[in-house]
Amino acid sequence: MAKPRSVRPRYNEDNLASRLLDMAYVARNMAPSWKTWTPAITGVDGSELGAVLPGRGIYINQDLKRYGITKRIPGVYESSPVRRLFDRVHHDEVGAITTYDGIINARANGKGEDIVIAKSSITTAAGFWYDTFRAGGSPAAGVYDSATAPTDQSTNRSTTGAFSSHLTNPTNPDKKYLIAVGWGATSAHNFAIVVDQHTQGGSFRTSVSTAETVASPETTVRQYGPGTNGAANEIVATVTTARTTPTATNSTITYLDEAGGSSSAVNLMAATTDPVDRCLALPNVGSPFAALASGDIGVRQVSAHTKAAAADAAGACAIQIVTPLVFVPGIAANIYIERDAPMNIDGLTELAASSFVIGCLKMLVFANATTLGTMLAFFRTAAG
Repeated sequence: MAKPRSVRPRYNEDNLASRLLDMAYVARNMAPSWKTWTPAITGVDGSELGAVLPGRGIYINQDLKRYGITKRIPGVYESSPVRRLFDRVHHDEVGAITTYDGIINARANGKGEDIVIAKSSITTAAGFWYDTFRAGGSPAAGVYDSATAPTDQSTNRSTTGAFSSHLTNPTNPDKKYLIAVGWGATSAHNFAIVVDQHTQGGSFRTSVSTAETVASPETTVRQYGPGTNGAANEIVATVTTARTTPTATNSTITYLDEAGGSSSAVNLMAATTDPVDRCLALPNVGSPFAALASGDIGVRQVSAHTKAAAADAAGACAIQIVTPLVFVPGIAANIYIERDAPMNIDGLTELAASSFVIGCLKMLVFANATTLGTMLAFFRTAAG
């Protein structure tokens, strides 16, 4: 009796190419998504063939020639070319965590650090943003430059007052990621933003109406946003000397944008008696950040500040460059809220972006009470 011949799956290369082209077309016209969301493409037997790249196309685990297709298909990314490109661009990211299994593996191998931050209360007022950098507790209170004319310093995890002073820097080739942030306070607050403070320029006086220029302005070194250094960075000004008898005049901040070009932001400085630790009362409602010039998407250096026309009787601020990293909501007093990074659309946040030195982390809080109250924060990290 003759042995049965083995049966190989048969398919038509032209039909397969047409199906791949259709899928790529649909994927390219989907709303763009972060790299952490890549729906799988599976075969009839449930095996994974590739993934959808929303806004870009599709990725397949094999090369097209494996299926007898000899020409490139628009929007279809093959395994070998993509792997070669990834290796060329990310040759220094051998240990980078890209999956939830990577987090579990890193923490199981002793590469997780969890820290608790405790900050004492400061005076606040509902409807304003406040900077917790100078609040006492653990870590110790931070100190902004107070010399005039204004001076400037770069900051990182070694800076006194940095929440990240309790963390250690990653070791090459590992990357370090913030995978969860929790916080709560004994007073009710709307929400908080974890930021990386790159610089801490001060003291810029609001009691003078002439330009105050930094002799040696610092340039940011950690890169979080797309493209060049400076993209995604913001400007925030923390009051260090309370403003008295304030007037509504323009505040002009001179800076280098994300491309290194000279620019300036003109914001209306509200007639508000801002106390210390409040983010300067600028008119962009709901945000602690100064509005940038039209078209700018970031900042890499701040060099001067000018308060136009009438001056305050007293007042000064520290103008900083920061990168917003995590937004955490608030609910009520004495309620702990935790935000899990892998579960959210922005995914993991690399802490030592473009370097192996973690930045100066702190929290800005949008107050809803007369005091900050005792504030506790929790950071969970992993390296790999």
